[in-house]
Parts: sequence; C-alpha cells; structure tokens
Amino acid sequence: MTQTIFTIITEVEPAEVGALRTVLAEVGADPVANNVLPLGSFEVLHFASLTLVEMNGLAPTLIFEHNVDTSVDDWLRTLVDRAPGGLDALYTHCKGYPVGGDPLRVRAYLREHVVAPGAYHVGATGRSLTQIRQEAGLREAIEGFLESEDGAGRLRHDPPDAVRAAVQQFVKSDDAFSWTRKTPERQTKSEHRRHQVRFWANVAAAVVMAPVLLPTLAIGVVVLRVKERTDPVQQGPADPAQVKALSDTEDFIAQNHLASVIPVKPGLLRAAILPAVLHILNLLARMSYTKGELGGIPSIHFAHWSVFDRGRHLLFLSNFDGSWESYLADFIDKAATGLTAVWSNTVNFPRTRLLLRDGATDGPRFRQWARSNQVASQVWYSAYPGLTMPMIDNNTAIREGLFVRLDGEEVHRWLQRL
Repeated sequence: MTQTIFTIITEVEPAEVGALRTVLAEVGADPVANNVLPLGSFEVLHFASLTLVEMNGLAPTLIFEHNVDTSVDDWLRTLVDRAPGGLDALYTHCKGYPVGGDPLRVRAYLREHVVAPGAYHVGATGRSLTQIRQEAGLREAIEGFLESEDGAGRLRHDPPDAVRAAVQQFVKSDDAFSWTRKTPERQTKSEHRRHQVRFWANVAAAVVMAPVLLPTLAIGVVVLRVKERTDPVQQGPADPAQVKALSDTEDFIAQNHLASVIPVKPGLLRAAILPAVLHILNLLARMSYTKGELGGIPSIHFAHWSVFDRGRHLLFLSNFDGSWESYLADFIDKAATGLTAVWSNTVNFPRTRLLLRDGATDGPRFRQWARSNQVASQVWYSAYPGLTMPMIDNNTAIREGLFVRLDGEEVHRWLQRL
C-alpha cells in the first residue's frame, strides 16, 4: 500500500500575512469540519498541519503537511477537485498562485512547491486510515460483546480457547466484520526485499567508492572537528512568550504535533553531510523501523525531515503520543545518536563530537534549543485523535490473531490484548 509523506512549502506575500492568519484561524478552530478546508472529509488523510513560519531568517512561509494513503499526484488531484475554494482561500495569499480557479494550473502550482522528505518514519507501516479505524471498531465491538449479557463473565470463568471461540463466532455472525477474514500484511515480502536491495546496493557503492573518497573524507573529518569546536551553541532558554504560545497548543488529546524550522549551518561541508545523513537514516528506517518503533521510541505516528529554501533550512514535523517533555526525553534516552547526526548540522545545536557524540545527550541545552526552534502550527488535524501508536499496534495484533491457529499460551496472550 502506498503511504506518502510530504509538504507543500510556499512563500507568502508579506502584505498578505495578516489575511492568511485569519483564514488559518478559521480552519484551525475546527480542522475536521470547517467551511474553508474540512480535513475530516478526506478518506486517506491521517495527519495534516498548516504552519505559517516567520522566524530564523525565513521569509513568511506557509508549510502544508500531508500524511496520506496515496501518491502525491493522486492526492493533489483529490485536493484540487474537492476543495478548490479552500485552496484559493489559503494560497491566494502566496506568491505566484494562479488566481482564477483553473484546476490544472492550481495542481501544477502545488506540485511545483512539493518538498519530499529526506528521511521519514511511519509508525503504522502498511496500515491505511480505513484499516486503522476498522480495527479500532473491531476491538470496541469485541470488548462490548465480552461485557454484554451474552459474553459477561467469559474472560473470568471459561477456558481461553472457549472465550476465543465465542469471540470468533461473534465476529463471524456480523457481516459488518466480513473484512476480518483477510489480514493484509504490514509490509509485503516484495516491499521488504526492495528496501533490502536498495540498502545493500548503497553499502556496496560506499565500499567501492571508499578508496577514491578516503582522502576527501579525511580532510572533511579534520574540518568538521574544527567547526564542531568553534560553532556557536544554544545560550540560555527559549523566549518565555514563545514557550507559552507553544504550550497553549499542546496536551489537549493523547497526541501532539511538533514543527521546527532551523537554519542549516553555512558552508559546503554541512551541505554535503546533512543530505547524506538523512539518506542513511531513511535507508535504515525502511529496513528496520517498520513495526511501530523508531529507534526504540514507540510513540511516533508520522515524522519526517526535509531540507528546503535551497538547502538553507531544515524542517522537522512529527505527530506523536504523549507530552512534548516525554517525547524529548525519548529522543535523549533512545535516539540521541541519530538525532545528533542530523541536527548537529543546524545552527546553535549543542556541542557535538565527530557528528554523532554528545549533542542531544546534553539534555537541558537540547531542550532549550528544541523549544527555541519550534513553531506553533495554526492548524493541526488527526484522523484518529483517541488512538495512540501502541493502541493501533494492539488493534492490528487482535485482528491478525483472530482467525489464525494459536497454541494455548498464544491464545492467552491474544486475550490479554482485549
């Protein structure tokens, strides 16, 4: 199944910033069902955000995040066909937008401003929005059955096999659950093989090129260490007003959203290192992080890094469970090396050694740096605000284990999921 993560990044006319803020406020007041761009009306959209950025030396910029179950082109076609007025309301304030309603020109404009991620993560790999919602409904229905008059007490008094058989019969008896007869793979063998081939092809290319590139790499390491010792680092906490503005948008549901826009350190060295690091991380993510966790972090639904503004800024967008504080703690405890390899190429990141060491492990300064470069999104949409990533994985495991052969201990573990 196609799962696509990307952004549309457009420069806003300076004189139009106030008017655009008004439109974003209307959409943000009810992202699901507003009269401008009702994001809840799209059947393939997991998460989306609209962020107006005016910081870190960037011209006023609108960033539209998309996490969808289709290709870029099919999604843009759907957007233009079903929400032409909403797109006009947003993008008429942006430079170069083709006012006049011609769908082909609008689609071409949006496509021209698509920015693909350098590295991305999908927590629910291979699971469409429809599947996630169906599996949540299945779990709720089974729990309701077990608590009903017909099912009451089964979990407490009947043998596990009998309880599971009763659940199976309950599901089979309802045509609304006919989709449970077939369980789609989270990642097909051909998909996994394709990612393996790509990974090892890159490894082979690196081995072949190593002798040629070794002198350049040696010089690069020396230059890198000089810069790492002298580059400015975060000094002091983020602006309290900025922290409050961000905090006011967080912790309303089980999920949260994070957007950061950070200047990339100048120079050819960083321009070469950053895309290379993102490429490596993306290869690893496609190979290893396809079962709900990213480097041991189980709370991320969708996240990605993108380099934009002709390589001068790095964008990070994440849709995750829990609080900002717990998310940063997971970064520090479980994924500091990878994060340091990426973000050490951006301005004011905590002091780093050899690209991978220290950096994000400097917890207090890393938190200050992260808040200083974070921007509040005026619009944030989640298609399943009541579901955490572990809940989604658990619901899928219930569906996957419903009609397959299980032994006694496996049946017991399956029932514990209910």
